[in-house]
Amino acid sequence: MIREDERKKLAEQERLISTRLRKEVAIQQQKLLKEKQAIDAERAKLAKQIEAVKQDAEKKRRKEIADIRQILQKDRDAALLKKEAEHARERASMEKKIADLSRRVSKAGGDVGEGAELDLFEELRGAFPDDQISRVKSQPGIIVHDIRYKGRSSGKIVIDATPRAAWKQAPAVKLRQVQTELETDYAILATPAFPAGKRELFIESGVIVIAPARVRPMIEVLRKALVAMHVAKLSDAERADKLNRLFRFITSAGFKRKLAEASDLAGEALEIDVQEKRAHDTVWKKRGTVLTRIKHVLRDLDTEVSAIVEAREEGEPVSLAAYRVTSKS
Repeated sequence: MIREDERKKLAEQERLISTRLRKEVAIQQQKLLKEKQAIDAERAKLAKQIEAVKQDAEKKRRKEIADIRQILQKDRDAALLKKEAEHARERASMEKKIADLSRRVSKAGGDVGEGAELDLFEELRGAFPDDQISRVKSQPGIIVHDIRYKGRSSGKIVIDATPRAAWKQAPAVKLRQVQTELETDYAILATPAFPAGKRELFIESGVIVIAPARVRPMIEVLRKALVAMHVAKLSDAERADKLNRLFRFITSAGFKRKLAEASDLAGEALEIDVQEKRAHDTVWKKRGTVLTRIKHVLRDLDTEVSAIVEAREEGEPVSLAAYRVTSKS
């Protein structure tokens, strides 16, 4: 009997404990459910505030871009006006120099050729990068153009680019002597000052006298011929004959006309390239400025979003800090 009573008491205690445990579990589950609901609500609230921040940032970004466009437009207009003013000053200065040169040459009874402002040494180096172009040490105005084909010399041209304000025959005679000493195929005297009745191109003492603006096209013609003769492996007699025939051709009226036309067209093409580069520079500068401002706007956006996500009230558990959004006054 005693054991039976004890078993009943034990069973009753077990039932009570089980009932109490189920109640406690139900209470804990209810509590956890409420906490989950609260967290979900905080998440939804946070999502709404983040969306609101994004929308606000988008509005700011659009306003920033509109402001940037307006600023860039003003800057572009100001830059264009500045460039036009600089170009006008440069053109006026150049026209003044040319006019002065024309007066000085006219007093001497001569004519003026184009290209007095050109730096022929740098121009030829840029136009013919595979050739060897150098100055004569004792005479900086004398340029030696060694035409190269597959690493070997195909011919040489000596050019006198010394600036001169008036025509004199002596430089042509001296250049002919230099040509003989250096054993070059041709000699070119580049000068903007011509004797009366001569203009752009003529022969003096066996030297090609030509306006600076025509030197590069002339070099291109002579270079092509010299390379062709080099490739053909002509004998000395054949080469001399070809050089003389080419020399006579370049002094003809037809060659002068075509050379002037080619030079003028090259100048027009170069001006087009200059205008295109100016336009590209403006576009690249504007694009860089806009991209930099956009980067700053996005950085501000990231900062504001991070401030919301990482905000935590004092005393709040770390596990819930990411879901708590503090109200803004």
